[in-house]
Amino acid sequence: MEETVRAAPPGDRSPAASGAAATEPTTTATADGAAAPQPGDHSQEEITGYVRSPSDALRTVVSTLAALLLVVLAQWSRDAVLSLDEDLLERSSFTTPAVGRILAGVSTLLVIASITAAWVTPLLTRRYRLFGHLLVSGVLVTVLLRGVAWSLDRGRDTDVLVREVDRRGGVDSTLTVDGLAVAAASFVVLAPFVSRRWRRAGSLLLALVTSLRLLVPIAYPATLAAALVLGAAAGSGTLLLLGRPDSRPTRAAVAAALTGGGLTPVGLEPAAVDARGSVPYVATLDDGSRVFAKVVGAENRAADLLFRAYRFLRLKNVGDERPFSSLRRTVEHEALVSLLVRDVGARTPRLRAIAPVGKDSFLLSHDLVDGTTLDRVPDGAITAPVLHGIWQQVAVLRRHRVAHRDLRRANVLLDRAGSPWLIDFGFSEVAAGDALLDADVAQLLVALALQVGVDPVVDAAIAELGPQAVAASLPRLQPNTFSGATRDALKGREDLVAQLRAAVSTRCGVPEPRLEALERISPRTLLTIVVLVVVTYLLLPQLGDVPGMVDRVREADWAWSPLILATSALTYVGATLCIVGAVPARLRLLPTFVAQLASSFATKLAPAGLGGMALNVRYLQKSGVDLAVATSGVGLGFVSGFVVHVVLLLVFAVWAGESVLGSIRLPNPEVVVWGALAVLTLTAAALAVPTVRRLVVSRAVPLLRRSVGGVARALRSPGKLALLLGGSALVTLGYLVSLYLSTRALDGALGFATVGAVYLAGAAVAAAAPTPGGLGALEAAVIAGLVAAGMDHTIAVPAVFLYRIATFWLPVLPGWVAFTWLRRSEYL
Repeated sequence: MEETVRAAPPGDRSPAASGAAATEPTTTATADGAAAPQPGDHSQEEITGYVRSPSDALRTVVSTLAALLLVVLAQWSRDAVLSLDEDLLERSSFTTPAVGRILAGVSTLLVIASITAAWVTPLLTRRYRLFGHLLVSGVLVTVLLRGVAWSLDRGRDTDVLVREVDRRGGVDSTLTVDGLAVAAASFVVLAPFVSRRWRRAGSLLLALVTSLRLLVPIAYPATLAAALVLGAAAGSGTLLLLGRPDSRPTRAAVAAALTGGGLTPVGLEPAAVDARGSVPYVATLDDGSRVFAKVVGAENRAADLLFRAYRFLRLKNVGDERPFSSLRRTVEHEALVSLLVRDVGARTPRLRAIAPVGKDSFLLSHDLVDGTTLDRVPDGAITAPVLHGIWQQVAVLRRHRVAHRDLRRANVLLDRAGSPWLIDFGFSEVAAGDALLDADVAQLLVALALQVGVDPVVDAAIAELGPQAVAASLPRLQPNTFSGATRDALKGREDLVAQLRAAVSTRCGVPEPRLEALERISPRTLLTIVVLVVVTYLLLPQLGDVPGMVDRVREADWAWSPLILATSALTYVGATLCIVGAVPARLRLLPTFVAQLASSFATKLAPAGLGGMALNVRYLQKSGVDLAVATSGVGLGFVSGFVVHVVLLLVFAVWAGESVLGSIRLPNPEVVVWGALAVLTLTAAALAVPTVRRLVVSRAVPLLRRSVGGVARALRSPGKLALLLGGSALVTLGYLVSLYLSTRALDGALGFATVGAVYLAGAAVAAAAPTPGGLGALEAAVIAGLVAAGMDHTIAVPAVFLYRIATFWLPVLPGWVAFTWLRRSEYL
């Protein structure tokens, strides 16, 4: 994400200093053959293609959060929201029935007419890509509305929101709300394709229709608000997914802006450089000098807000200031820092002009320095004098409390004489604190060490900054301090940062301090929170009768409880033997057993045992097993469990001697066949693409060969095979016996074979359930099977719940303890 939104600062990767002044012409054709901009915009911008805009990302995020807030308020405060809506409706229903029907009809006609015009015009003008945008947004907002309605009305009277308003308004309020949402989505999609006048007209039309529908009781105000917000989210999401026109100022507009800024260009060409977040040009002036001009717009503002919000949510103590109040203030800040830095003696290109361009863009112009940035020069060009010169420039910034905050290789330039220049002050801070200044040193240490090694960089830094300043950067020598480009360059060289910390500590004569805690929320923590929320939402309905379940379990004969718990614990022994037999490597038994116990916690975080499988793969990796072999070994354990389960199901069904499966509905074979055919068809279509085939051959085939080799080595060993199958059988039989003992604890009279057949069949059916451990589905299937086999319902229900307490709920706490121990012991 950072690399996407980091383009925000207007000065990001300023090629003003790069001197790369290629003259590739800019294409002006649209991607779908559509006409260029609307009348009134020709002098300012032209459509050069389609891009995914940070503005659309920001609008999508804001609209989605607003929609979620409305849904949560409606879900948790349904009565209060309805009371408020009804009060608003009563206060706004001052029109007579006849006038109300007229206003309702007018608003409906306005919505229908606006949607028709918006959708038919692209077809008539052959702008088929725009029509596709509108179609996608319409379908998306309709699906979102249906999903919200389902989540709010589930388990309730679905007419509660519409019955009364339909009677009052005499119209179909559902159709009315859907039309308003589609209109809102359509206007958001059309906004970048039309002129400002049409955008204003669309906003006024939406405001008029919404006002009319508030004047007459057609729909609840909260419903109208949700429709508008969902429409905005769907429209901006469509633009983010499919792209919006890449509107940029024309050369004439840029030349006019340069002239207005006091520079008279006689030549202006696009610069073939990577000026992320801006449109770069190289201009030749009437006096023969050359300047670099970059045009930044509202997209940079949106990207900066996203980037700062991301850093605020994830990181702490990184010194981020509040975002500027406008794009103008952002550009002025970069200009101020550039002038300040140059005035105090640092080497940076001279600022020549700042000027507005078009309706929402600004131009920054600097002298063009003939040189190349460090990321494009050979490593041999960075000599000892160059290193000392770079650190001298950083020392000037530190003396005047200026933090660059983006000292990566692309922002350090070498001119033809070998002198270093610092560029791009769009993310900088003045009057900066020590933490930001130290972060600059840490990032530059890593950026330079990537090219010339650790020792020369550290020696040069200490010589120019002093040992105290370099040692102060040690707590900041961690990936969260670095830019996205530096982190990408570090891939495959993870040990470089540790080497830098050791070298700085040794040369500065200080012990390595603890790294400063910068993460507020790590990706792992965020994922855990999301999964726990989803799991809680799925499990909550299953736990609605906890008091009744506890009362029934209390009636059990607790003399059976030690045996039930022992058989539950036996399943973890079986899982340990299974994983040991699934891989050819020798594993330590105690950590492996603890890993299987930890899986009882990890399994609760994902359906179908995916959490436990991922934990085992990671444990095997940390134990020295190749990733492909570890993955195939865990998969082999799953397959062996399936085979053992099927064999035991047949054995117990024959042993029971009667049909106990009548109440369990097995999957329809026809559906399975059609699903398999669909998967095969999609696979064949994918393999028909040359790129996919190359990926399969280059990446998947080697992994598959290593996996097959590891599995073959495991299967060729009789001992490994015995552990694999024996462990799988022990797991299945442990759960089976635990259920049988639970029925005996509540005076169940069914035989062992019958209970075993019911459990095996029920577990097979519940394996397809989306809940962790088949929660809900397993209980329903096993209870139905026991009742069908002749057990009384008053015994079957508490017996199954007692079994689930022993095998599913009680192991969670020791599983969490085991999971924590594995992480601290670096087994995960």
